[in-house]
Amino acid sequence: MAGISYKILLISISCSIMLSCATKKGTAPDGGQSSVQREPSPLDPAAPPRVSIEGLKSDELVSEARMLEIRVDGYPMAPNWQGFEVVLNDQEPQRFHTSPLAFPLPMEKLRRGANLIKVYLVRSWGESVKVPEAFAVVPFFSESKTGLSWVAPKRPIMTLVSPRGTYRGEAAKKILFDFMVQNPEKQQKSYKVHYTLNGKKLELESGKSYFFYNLTPGDYELRVEVVNARGIPLGQEVTRNRSVFRIEE
Repeated sequence: MAGISYKILLISISCSIMLSCATKKGTAPDGGQSSVQREPSPLDPAAPPRVSIEGLKSDELVSEARMLEIRVDGYPMAPNWQGFEVVLNDQEPQRFHTSPLAFPLPMEKLRRGANLIKVYLVRSWGESVKVPEAFAVVPFFSESKTGLSWVAPKRPIMTLVSPRGTYRGEAAKKILFDFMVQNPEKQQKSYKVHYTLNGKKLELESGKSYFFYNLTPGDYELRVEVVNARGIPLGQEVTRNRSVFRIEE
């Protein structure tokens, strides 16, 4: 396994768009209320859950199809409960509940040059697990080692977890806003995070995940990006994320 170890920077929000701190009950990405009744599994600080990506090395050049394996340890999973999500480049995350999970690397979806695969653990209500071991990333190349690797030793990685998809009815009244920033611990104080919701920009500060409350029906574009201490965007694909979601009555 050739994932890169990163410290997770926990993020919170200080703004005026009706946000409140996240709790253990949330909404499903498909717009339905989370019907999960099971309690989340407790996290043991002495033995935190771990996820790994096997079958691919960091900065490896991939020229032919191969099988990858996602392995999760210390984190019970089941459908409609806890699981993990896999993200290839900027494609939509795919959620799974079985470990180990073997799957073919989708060669037809790879870019020429630099690519990135990420895996992270999620709770039943869609929030990511905020411990470093619950996140794995492998940068690699396809066809040619053109361009720079997406993951530099001191470059933070932004992962926008929620919201996404369509929300309607009761689920649309309370929508989880959750993301992670992984980067070396000594660099954390050098970065801030900005987000825009339909063009309105606000700055985020360290803390917890939050909910959007009572957004009006319509289409929304959410952009989240890492900026330096002076507020200037770092301008790399791995330092920004976006999602488009819809609110229906």
